[in-house]
Amino acid sequence: MPSVRSLAMTATTAALGLALSAGSVPAGAVTAHVVDPEAATTSVARVIPGTSYAFTSVVAGKPVRWNPCAVIHWRANTRYGPSGGLGVLKAAVGTVASATHTQWVYDGPTSAVPRTSLLGGRSNKARTIVLGWTDNRSSDLLAGQGRYTAGMTRTLWFSSTTSRGRFAVTRGAVVALNRASRLPLRGPVSWQTVATHELGHVMGLAHARTSNEVMAPVLSRRFSTLQAGDRSGLARLGRQVGCVTFPG
Repeated sequence: MPSVRSLAMTATTAALGLALSAGSVPAGAVTAHVVDPEAATTSVARVIPGTSYAFTSVVAGKPVRWNPCAVIHWRANTRYGPSGGLGVLKAAVGTVASATHTQWVYDGPTSAVPRTSLLGGRSNKARTIVLGWTDNRSSDLLAGQGRYTAGMTRTLWFSSTTSRGRFAVTRGAVVALNRASRLPLRGPVSWQTVATHELGHVMGLAHARTSNEVMAPVLSRRFSTLQAGDRSGLARLGRQVGCVTFPG
């Protein structure tokens, strides 16, 4: 197993598919944004002063997030995962759902490989999240990543500017878990902590500023569950701060 210092979870150095600048988007237009929230350095990452957590994207002073008042659907591709992998994913989903007070529904297995193409077209209807084990030959999320990259997440969110202000909402995500990583199911450096970390990105968290969180860019051997900063950040993305309304 790689050492804790080697099991990096960083990815590319820029967001992907950023929208046009606000000045060039017609009022009322809906714009899609495909973002790689694992980015180590990106112009869309925002850190809240005095906190250990950060948000991947912020619009009109608020973090971009799912509508926590709507059910979030997900599927899993465990064909190349470890025995017991589905149970680990369900446990990670349960942890994040509890921290955000959101409702997640498992829609069953899928043969779909986690790729950017699963995020779909321009419709802003919510997509089913796909999580699964794959490799750098099958998924563009893992292509070009080092052997210590245990997981990658890509999200899709939409924004619109109207006379009532600017709005944003997350509508899709894919999570690629690197089948080449040899990890135990549970424990401080495990598939469960990797899945929990990636689901933090799905909800809208960027990498933490400290190593004392599950959302740190490198897994820690000191703990296996969400820490105080992780929970605080997820709370600001969940139902505790209200529903998300989006025009149209």
